[in-house]
Amino acid sequence: MEPVIIDRVSSVELWTAIQCAEFSGTARGTFTSYAGRGRAPKPVTKFHGLTLWNSDDIKQWQEKRTAQRG
Repeated sequence: MEPVIIDRVSSVELWTAIQCAEFSGTARGTFTSYAGRGRAPKPVTKFHGLTLWNSDDIKQWQEKRTAQRG
């Protein structure tokens, strides 16, 4: 199985900190530190104890990070 969390209203896929970290090539702690200091997108909601980010925001953020490197 590959469960996915989709926002019912916007149909946007929501990612956990681990998914965001994997996508951005960072450690989970590094990603959450970035988010806490405003260097990465802020989480959009919590659901049953999971902090979740809009996957589209993370993809755009990662594109900018990649472009800045190069």
